[in-house]
Amino acid sequence: MDDLIRIDGSHGEGGGQVLRTSLSLSAITGRAVEIANIRGGRAKPGLQAQHLAAVRAAARICGASCKGDALGSLYLLFEPKHPVRSGDYRFEIGTAGATTLVAQTLIVPLALAGGSSTVVIDGGTHNPMAPTADYLRHVYASALREMGFRFEADYGPPGFYPRGGGELKVRIEPASEIAPIVLTDRIAPNLRAHIVTSCLPESVSERAEKVFADELQIHASSRVVGGTSPGAAVTIVGNHCGFSSLGERGKRMEKVAGEAIEDARKWILGKASVDEHLADQLVLPALFARGESRWSTPSVTEHLRTVIWVAKHFLDFEAHIDEETGFVSLSPC
Repeated sequence: MDDLIRIDGSHGEGGGQVLRTSLSLSAITGRAVEIANIRGGRAKPGLQAQHLAAVRAAARICGASCKGDALGSLYLLFEPKHPVRSGDYRFEIGTAGATTLVAQTLIVPLALAGGSSTVVIDGGTHNPMAPTADYLRHVYASALREMGFRFEADYGPPGFYPRGGGELKVRIEPASEIAPIVLTDRIAPNLRAHIVTSCLPESVSERAEKVFADELQIHASSRVVGGTSPGAAVTIVGNHCGFSSLGERGKRMEKVAGEAIEDARKWILGKASVDEHLADQLVLPALFARGESRWSTPSVTEHLRTVIWVAKHFLDFEAHIDEETGFVSLSPC
């Protein structure tokens, strides 16, 4: 394995993004990758359920053999055996782990595979340390659509911590010519809110709707469901931005909505063209664009630096981050 890529999983943000980016690029390029010190920067290092689900999902789409694919493992050897194949796939995390992060590991590889795919993932749809399903559906999908990637996402039922039990469904169409994304100027955010509650009275979502109308003067759509996973979440979405907050026992819905509104107001006062989370999520698709992509972020995060660092192990490209202005540029070689 002279072409083996070796990655230190504790580098930079030292979390799951090192793993997921490595898996995506290994599947796309066909290059084997060895990752040591997986999630070495976290209090509980090693592969957790959602990370293991991402490993096995990525392995399935490219026939990869794996060593170290076990809960708690600090080491993984991932060797693709064939190019990524489009198709219908179903994966189960088994916990309330983030279905959206597993999906983001697969979307770009499957879009480049030349055929249509459907991916269904069981687990958590609204997690505190991951993009919500509403963010994936309305922010990430919209941004990638501007580049020529086409996918649609929806969920039902939702899955909240600790029970999970949610279902995320993603339909991915083949991408042909990938255009660079150029977002040098802020455009009107066009904010709107999405509320989801499960196993809670309808009045809970109505209270959140009132907060959004009174405090931010925006429309809110509500999804009120039953099921087995009690919980609540709000996600404010707009052009290249999204802000989420999750409910928890004893936390009033007015506070849940207020937290997302506070983040949205900070965004409105700024000048960046994308939110800080989308800023690092754009790196992977931009690697396959025909030309230079440019965007700006309100905060240069360790996640952004890390995803570029990982990608440099797999592909040749030029990237520049202006730490003062937050401008990012990326040009495939």
